[in-house]
This record gives sequence, structure tokens and C-alpha cells, in this order.
Amino acid sequence: MGQDDTKHNLLFISKYPQIIHEFTDAMKDRDIEIETAINGIEAAAKIKKKNYDIVITGLSLEGYNGEQIITYLNKTAPSTVCIIYTTTISSAQLHFFINERNVFRVFLRPVDFRGAFWEALEEAYEYHAVQVKNEEDTGARRQEQEKQEREIEIMDQRMRSQRQARETTNRYMKRLAGLTIKEYTPEALSAEARGHLERIEARTIDFCSEQGEHAAESLDKAEEVLQTVRSFTEN
Repeated sequence: MGQDDTKHNLLFISKYPQIIHEFTDAMKDRDIEIETAINGIEAAAKIKKKNYDIVITGLSLEGYNGEQIITYLNKTAPSTVCIIYTTTISSAQLHFFINERNVFRVFLRPVDFRGAFWEALEEAYEYHAVQVKNEEDTGARRQEQEKQEREIEIMDQRMRSQRQARETTNRYMKRLAGLTIKEYTPEALSAEARGHLERIEARTIDFCSEQGEHAAESLDKAEEVLQTVRSFTEN
């Protein structure tokens, strides 16, 4: 078994107390945190509260059966390695559990817990470490992808805001163009007076253009100024 700082754990589920005793006795010298359950209800309660590296279960259990336990683990804890220990199993069941439920090993009673079974546990812990690493890598890639998607959305929002600001400014400039001094200034007005009014117009339009997102408010002010100038020139 690989060495690391985390103590390995497992959950052993069997409806037979003597089998639970045989297993825990065989594992007493192993550095493993072992928990047991004697039926599906007790096992489900433990699984919901804690993540296990390995779950070893029989198929015939009271409450939830072994297949239901394994199916739940596949969905909620995919890195948990599942091992079946049972008295009998059909060929169809065997193929189903191996191919459809990702069961790591299937053992039939009786078995030597200190021999072949222990060797399978060592392999299962190594497999679990690989599964956890794959989940971490997948999670990291997902987080990076989500970060990139958020950044792209922010850029899109900025581009939309800039585009809207340009469209707004262009729309306002077109509206202001209909109020120009040159169009409404009488020909009889002196060049000096005309120049003075055109400078007012230029400053007003520049003010509106510089307001950016607040151009709508500045437009009303600009139109008010230009309408005043227009009324002055028409009187």
C-alpha cells in the first residue's frame, strides 16, 4: 500500500455478524480505519455522513440491498472503490456490476481475508488514489474553464456597453445636428455675433459627447441651450 499522510478507511457491510468479526479480526494489524454496518439502512446513514475510500458490501441486505448501495455511491461518490463479497452471484449480475456499476472486484465466500482479499484491497487503494487525482484534475479544469467563461462574459459586457455608448452618442449627435446655429442664424447677424453663437454650439456639443454613459442627461441640457440660442436668433 502506498505511503501518505492520510489514513486509509473502508466500510464493510454484511448481514452476518460472524463475517464482520472475521474481517475485522483479519485487518486488526493493518493501518486502516474500519467501520462496519449490518444492514442497508445503517450503511446508507454512514455513507451520507462520510466519504470512504473503499466500500465492501454483500448483495442481500435488509433495508437497502447491495446494488442500491453501489448505485448510490456511483452517483454521489464516484471515486469510492466498490467491492462485492457474497455467497452467490449470477453471470449476468457479474457482468452488470463490473461493466455498469464499476465494481472493482467480486469475491465469493469463503475467502482468505489475509491473502487474496488483502491483495485486492491494496490494489483498490491505489486505484482510489488515481480516481481522486482524476477528479481533482477534472475539477481544476472545470474551475479554469468557468473562470475563462466569466472573463469572456465581462469582456462581452464591456464591449456591449462601449457599443451602446457609441450608438447613443451618434444618435444624440444626429439629433443635435438638426439644431445647428448655421441653419437658424439670420444672414443679417454680424460675423462676430455668428462666431460667438457657433462657439456656444461647439462647446455644447463637445460637452454632450464627453458625457459617455450620461449622454442622455447631457442631451437635454444641450438641446435646451441650442433651443435658447435658436429662439434668440429668430427674434
